[in-house]
Amino acid sequence: MRAISIVVALLLVIAPGVVMADCHVGVKQRVVLYGTSDDPDVFVWDSRFRLRDYEAGTFDQARALLPHATLVRPGTRAVIEACVSNFVQSKYGMQPDDAVGIVIVTGPLHGQRGWVLGSAVRAIIRPGRP
Repeated sequence: MRAISIVVALLLVIAPGVVMADCHVGVKQRVVLYGTSDDPDVFVWDSRFRLRDYEAGTFDQARALLPHATLVRPGTRAVIEACVSNFVQSKYGMQPDDAVGIVIVTGPLHGQRGWVLGSAVRAIIRPGRP
């Protein structure tokens, strides 16, 4: 029984690192949200699974999922809470994208949590810091 407890404890310590493996952002990193140049607004989803389903779905599926998303303006700032590498496969993209858990820190949606595509986050580089 003690061996099982030790294994479970080790998995709890190791698991966050596994989830973050290969992500281009880190937990607690400050980012700015920005979509594509054609459509710079960003959908913030209430779950990473709905984000994935929206990106892979048909028009009807996507329309049914939209009530679970909030549209935010480009330039909205957020802090990373989690990242799941290569979790989202868009029907239009060749490569999978990360699902990034965020908390919004600016604007009227301050404090809202959600999930966005990894391609929609840009690191904030502060002067004098790497």
